[in-house]
Amino acid sequence: VNLAFKQINLRMDDDVEEPKKLNLAKEIRYIMYGFGDDKSPYTESIALIEDVVINYLHEISNQAINMGKKGKITVEDILHLIRHDTKKYNRAKELLISNDDIKKARKCFDEDNYYQ
Repeated sequence: VNLAFKQINLRMDDDVEEPKKLNLAKEIRYIMYGFGDDKSPYTESIALIEDVVINYLHEISNQAINMGKKGKITVEDILHLIRHDTKKYNRAKELLISNDDIKKARKCFDEDNYYQ
């Protein structure tokens, strides 16, 4: 999600260029296969899911950019927007905790290599 937010142009001006189109087809194909679809799903299915995902990201991004600090999106803004969807909220919190654990483990690993 973080990568997607960085690649989407979130400016609200009318004279700004069209936002860059994300290409999530490869990732969506893997996700679909992981959830039991064919190894090579229909291109139309991938395109449909990609459109849904990108529209969702645009909606959440536009809502988040209007919250808190103008022009900035924070993790807290996203969590606030998804707080009523318990599955999304719990998964987001789980991923944030995992991310912190990974950062701590890398830091410990780097310190161990530094002192050897």
